Amino acid sequence: MVKVKEKKSGAVESYSAPVEIGDRLREIRRDRGLTLMEVAEKTGISSSALSKIENNKMSPTFANLIKIAEGLQISLTELVATNYEKQMNSARLAVTRADEVEYRETPSYDMGPLCADLTQKSMTPLIERVKARYPVSDESKVSHGGEEFVYVLKGEVDVLTDCYAPVRLKAGDSTYLDSRMHHTYVSVSRRDAEILMIWLNPQEQSGSKNLEFAEALLNEKP
Repeated sequence: MVKVKEKKSGAVESYSAPVEIGDRLREIRRDRGLTLMEVAEKTGISSSALSKIENNKMSPTFANLIKIAEGLQISLTELVATNYEKQMNSARLAVTRADEVEYRETPSYDMGPLCADLTQKSMTPLIERVKARYPVSDESKVSHGGEEFVYVLKGEVDVLTDCYAPVRLKAGDSTYLDSRMHHTYVSVSRRDAEILMIWLNPQEQSGSKNLEFAEALLNEKP
């Protein structure tokens, strides 16, 4: 499907319509010759839920997106980028202008991938609009592989974990945490808070001595 938009000069140009997450998941699954049941076994997400995601009848949570990416051994960007095109050779420079960020909606966050056209990245940078509010149930806290860095751009958020007391972050504050610890972010602003999230996929950590050392520090008991 191709949409048409008009430039400021009055000229008309065409561009590809953004691909839905469900369409991307179905494409990846079929390219690999996998059934929904096989993807369910790899990701830990039920085949019925995967079917709803593929048919765009259910918006996947951030945690489920990560489970899908880890289970299929792909980058999170490959799932959430709106016009993702896999490159054979990855250029090592990418730029995302402020007006080029396109957001994917999930129940708790709207996610805007950054530099999505650069493949084989060790990190996944995202702008996230935090929509979650109090009250928060224990089920809303998620645990997944990797490590993440968060920098608050707008508003205020509470960082809730199962190991520490709640931490409130204001604009300009940041946190770094082990994603295997159950955690969630809650906006305490009138409007949705906005954060820069940089997630390090655990698959990218293997083979890196520096990152293995960082992992050992995270696991070290005081």
